[in-house]
Amino acid sequence: METPSTERLARNEAFFRNVNESISDAAALFKGDAHVYDFVCECSDPTCLERVHLTAAAYEAVRADPKTFVLAPGHDQASIEKVVQPGFDHVIVEKLGAAGTVAAALDPRA
Repeated sequence: METPSTERLARNEAFFRNVNESISDAAALFKGDAHVYDFVCECSDPTCLERVHLTAAAYEAVRADPKTFVLAPGHDQASIEKVVQPGFDHVIVEKLGAAGTVAAALDPRA
């Protein structure tokens, strides 16, 4: 079985980030809302169905850097990312090397 390329893994994560952009857009309709929303795990596994729980403001903090993503704990892959903020319900990771380059290039906010 062939190992997925770094670029393919990063593209999988960018896809999930785009799904979360739609959730974030919907949450923006409720400005100042402290409600906790269900976002999808932005890991590289295309079959992942995990949810992570954040306020819209917390998700915006993740999105401030196009190389950072929100994942369910344990879903990070050391070969393409490092955990920069561990947590109980979710972790924040930063893409490294080629994965970071791909993530930044695919950022829908760029």
